[in-house]
Amino acid sequence: MENKSNIEYIRAEENAQPEKIWKFSVLDRACLPMVIRGTWVFGGELDIDVLKSGFKKLLKYYPYLSGRMLTSNEISFTNDGVPFLITENLGLSIEDIKREDKFINDFSIKINPAKIKKGLEAPLSIKITKLKDGYVLGMQCSHALMDGDSFYTMVYNWGQICRAKDFEKPVLDQSLFSIPENISKDKLMQEAIDNGWKKLSISALIKLLPMVVSGSLKGRSDPFCISAEGIDKLKKEIAGDDKFSCSSNVALCALISKMSAKLYGHDNETECSQVTVIDVRDRVAGIPPNFTGNASTTISTPYFSAGLSVKEIAKIIKRTLEPFVENPSKELERILSLNINVMHSKLPLAPFDVMAMNSKKPRVFYINNFSKLHIYDVDFGFGKAILVIPHNLSDQVIIWPASPEKGGVEIYFSGIPNHIIKKLGKDDPWLREMGEYK
Repeated sequence: MENKSNIEYIRAEENAQPEKIWKFSVLDRACLPMVIRGTWVFGGELDIDVLKSGFKKLLKYYPYLSGRMLTSNEISFTNDGVPFLITENLGLSIEDIKREDKFINDFSIKINPAKIKKGLEAPLSIKITKLKDGYVLGMQCSHALMDGDSFYTMVYNWGQICRAKDFEKPVLDQSLFSIPENISKDKLMQEAIDNGWKKLSISALIKLLPMVVSGSLKGRSDPFCISAEGIDKLKKEIAGDDKFSCSSNVALCALISKMSAKLYGHDNETECSQVTVIDVRDRVAGIPPNFTGNASTTISTPYFSAGLSVKEIAKIIKRTLEPFVENPSKELERILSLNINVMHSKLPLAPFDVMAMNSKKPRVFYINNFSKLHIYDVDFGFGKAILVIPHNLSDQVIIWPASPEKGGVEIYFSGIPNHIIKKLGKDDPWLREMGEYK
């Protein structure tokens, strides 16, 4: 429990637009129950006054972070401040944090989505903890205000301000997203199903409830490291004699899909699908790369046999994603519009088979890649973080950047795959195979 008397509220130097509001988009509203946690570990000293001064300047560009929800659909630029706590744990070292993740929740001020919705709490919190040999910056942010790209970019921009460096100013304009169309629910339901959406029954949701309530979906495996050389090796193996070329993301997703099928013991004929989280910034016309808010959707492959090779799966993933990564992409714009309309109409649908993803032997492999974000680029003028601990959202699999010292990426499994992995013996063949690209 935090000592509230030690919490300072940091406000923008000047509340330039006190009458202004930031309206939630349909995508933002869907994220209101969720919180993003960010944790950076620094090996050197941090000048707290520099960080505070820089954050006050940052709020000029992100005024809604120090605002409050006064109505159910928007943030008012009240400039009531962001809670900012300085504390210390001099008995704890950076090596202690690297060895165990049990300390992670102590490094940030917990924010409560229910209180945020009532206007009783800020949508962001900041805590800095001095360790025996370094510092930890812990932040929590309402997912309704920012997705991963916006969140990690915001912290990067904070560092740029502290170092008096240029940065790309954020665009806070939710009107850039398409407005939900006036379509009958029956027509919308049929269009969604024709595009691969799945119905969510009450009984199915009841089956998922115990996992959500218990928090088991958030339990996460230790990282599986894949070095930069390992990624190159994987791509060369996939290329083969016919010189098939694919991105690192496609190669990693193909490997993870194949290894997931093996982890669950699927026979060769089992039908599986891979789901990719895709950023719509700079791909959908009118959504700039510096757009702030929630700007992603999911794309699912057609079902494929679990017995396919990594290369065959990579070909399917690449073929599936190609129309959506064009700039601009009309197909992505169409799918995003469908997503917004379905969510606005509150239809009991999901863009992929949620039950197949959360069954005892999942057949849907959901992967979110964070490796290209400004995660390890944060520098307040005292050196970059030596460790950035992944967020605590319930993505089934995340691809996370390894520290610059190591290079490459780290793969984390959550929920059901994590439970299965934890039961494997240390000499299990699956673990040895996951280590081939280390």
